[in-house]
Amino acid sequence: MTGFERRREEAEMHLRMQLMKEMSAVMQRTGLPPMIVMREAVRAIGVIYRETADAHQGPGSCSCGWQPQEAADLDYLGRALLEASRQPRRRDLGAMQVLGTA
Repeated sequence: MTGFERRREEAEMHLRMQLMKEMSAVMQRTGLPPMIVMREAVRAIGVIYRETADAHQGPGSCSCGWQPQEAADLDYLGRALLEASRQPRRRDLGAMQVLGTA
């Protein structure tokens, strides 16, 4: 595994854990059903995309080199959502993520 791939997997795990924690807290606090909370999480990702894309365009934009391409970027994000939601759950205990300590 390359260093990039390891960092990408670490980022995914961290974000997944944080999103699950926050979504669970929102459902408990508001009583909203999971699909409504998931929809709002996806909408929040859309807003974050828009704000990030805006920060990378025009004078005084971020110098990291990323150039937003809205249609391609949104297609990429949509495909990532579909692929992740269709992956079978891992049943191998050795491959499961540890969530706490005993």
